[in-house]
Amino acid sequence: MISECPHCHQALRFSDAHRQKLTTAINRLPPDRTLKFACPKCKKPIEIQSDGFPVSVKESASGAPILPSPSPRVPVTPPNPQDIGWLANGKLKEDQVINTIPTAMVLMPEGPIKQTITNALEEQTYQLYFPDTVDEAINSMRFRDFAVVVYHSKYETSPLNAQDFHRFMMQLNMSKRRSIYYILMGPEFQTLFDLEALTFSANLVVNTSEAEYLSVLLKKGRVDYEALFTPYSTLLKKYGKS
Repeated sequence: MISECPHCHQALRFSDAHRQKLTTAINRLPPDRTLKFACPKCKKPIEIQSDGFPVSVKESASGAPILPSPSPRVPVTPPNPQDIGWLANGKLKEDQVINTIPTAMVLMPEGPIKQTITNALEEQTYQLYFPDTVDEAINSMRFRDFAVVVYHSKYETSPLNAQDFHRFMMQLNMSKRRSIYYILMGPEFQTLFDLEALTFSANLVVNTSEAEYLSVLLKKGRVDYEALFTPYSTLLKKYGKS
């Protein structure tokens, strides 16, 4: 007769009357039929055969349950390691951006200044994203969150106010724009001139001659920005706005 639950292995303590009813029910079982009842401890169903033992569970001569042998383990092929080739150049593909690490998008002509900016952002522990085209940059902005965007005024050939990406940034919905620290770089800007940054709908303007100081400028600019807008953002959230 069954003495413990085959699931939780807790002892089944039947009263004499209950044991008698259980024995009678087992004796009346038709061939190839089983009796089912719930374990009073774990509530899982126990299925008893006509010999009084659980289905697929027998008892040894000592009375201990003999559980069926586990299925043989199927060899597991480990996955291939990640492709970390992007570490060599610091350039992430669009599907490699990690959402939990702040990302900086950089749109600058190739050259030593771009490398200087890359080094400064890496020093600030941003993961970097370099779109190949303006269209790719705009599409990425629609579906991804960027903490910082660095844009060079000579990235496109037209005047700044006519450049597609800059126009996109100026027209971006404020619920998304407020979370982006937009940095404009170029030979025409006066570094840290807030009024000029405001005129161009940017958070910070940096003259290319001061590109090597971007790490310090970014630290200062972010602190000033958060001091100015954090109370405002807190109020917006309080009233259900973003």
